[in-house]
Amino acid sequence: MTRRKKKLPLAGLLIFLMGISVAAQERFRKSPPVPDPLAQLKLPAIESVKLSNGLTVAVVTTKNRPVIALELVVQAGEVWSPEGLPGLAAFTAEMLGRGTLSLSAADIEERVESMGGSLTITTSPDVTRFSLHCLDEYLDAALEIMSRMILEPALATKEITALKRIQYYDILEKQRDPDFVGRRQLLRLLFRDHPYRNAFYNEDVIKNINRKDILAFYEKYYRPNNAALILTGNVSLTTASRRVSHHFNTWRTADIDRGSIPAPQPNGEARVCLVDVPLAKEATLVIGNVIFPLGDPDYFPFAVLNQALGGTPNSRLFMNLRESKGYAYFAFSRTEFFRYGGVFSVQARVVPSACQAAVQEILRELHTLTREKISTFEIEQAKSQLIGNFPLQVERPSQLADRVAEMVAYSLSAAHWERFYDSIMLIDAERVYQVALRYLERPPIVIIVGDRSRLAEFLDGFDKIEVYDARGNLQYTLTKGGEE
Repeated sequence: MTRRKKKLPLAGLLIFLMGISVAAQERFRKSPPVPDPLAQLKLPAIESVKLSNGLTVAVVTTKNRPVIALELVVQAGEVWSPEGLPGLAAFTAEMLGRGTLSLSAADIEERVESMGGSLTITTSPDVTRFSLHCLDEYLDAALEIMSRMILEPALATKEITALKRIQYYDILEKQRDPDFVGRRQLLRLLFRDHPYRNAFYNEDVIKNINRKDILAFYEKYYRPNNAALILTGNVSLTTASRRVSHHFNTWRTADIDRGSIPAPQPNGEARVCLVDVPLAKEATLVIGNVIFPLGDPDYFPFAVLNQALGGTPNSRLFMNLRESKGYAYFAFSRTEFFRYGGVFSVQARVVPSACQAAVQEILRELHTLTREKISTFEIEQAKSQLIGNFPLQVERPSQLADRVAEMVAYSLSAAHWERFYDSIMLIDAERVYQVALRYLERPPIVIIVGDRSRLAEFLDGFDKIEVYDARGNLQYTLTKGGEE
């Protein structure tokens, strides 16, 4: 006798196979791919020497690249602007690029362009940086231009008047940007009792600056013992120090009495602040608090926390506020560091009707990090992303010079970046949880930027709201009982 096998009907077979496929897809969705193995990270060495006049020269040699980057870092940020003259540090720096005793502003621009280069001047709360990038064959020409700017500033009255007008209208234009307004208001409130507040000024302060103030600031802080020149490209330390000394040997040192700058203190009470910007269609949220300076050991675990929370479109904030709830156009978190402290913030652009709900969700996400450890998978993904992206941030000479300038500005050791790979790899869920407890349990300041008339009906759940105009002036305070 033979036993006949039963055949599964075709329809049943298809349903069976579809069931397997759906189950497999569900398992795939719930199990994100394991991160690729991480390549070892090796940064070029940083060599430095101090010249006889006190100027530090630092070199990062990178061969087979035709571009060289120069970064002159001067410890002359807005924190050193005198009382009553915020903006003086930035104004002084810009004036150095607007003509020397032998070169006009147009001459400087033309010479930089002829070298295939670019010149930018930026002033932060701590330092001012002069960045000049050009083809390496023009190294001497670039050093000559930079030395003339620093050693022979013209500070012409005509240029001062022109720059006042430019900066005045530039700040006015920026005040139309809700992201700029929100960030500026957050930093003003966080640093209200700290010298860093000098960096977040309005356009009207520009009119108070005169040539005498500029010259006094320049003579006090633009000294070689208060500066460092960083070069990256196909140049050795020996060659760089010889050429820099040739162009900067007449720069004279001087004693600089700085006094002491305290660390900024974190916000300690819950605050909700509305910046009224008439006709704004959406609401911009900026929520944050003071954290540690860049050189703190908590930097690396907090970097992993920040990446998992709001560093990518797959992070918690984006997936919650945009993908799940549909409240936001975007939502992310960021860190910003200064010499004496840092700021952690969350930023989101939301529809007006979801304003209060979005704030509550952001605060809930922050609270969750202080109550539950981030999963091992999220930690490993965040670490993989940080290490994978880091080489892209230092692959060009200008990017590498920017990193070294940051190390100089904040007095970091070379190991802070040279051991980036190892420092990130050592982070686990427990260390991330501990930094969350240290920094996220403090109540942040909530900034809402938008049209008050559009937002009013969606903010009645807040007990108290401070209302400011776009320039940051407090107008009144709203409470559930009425207006104060």
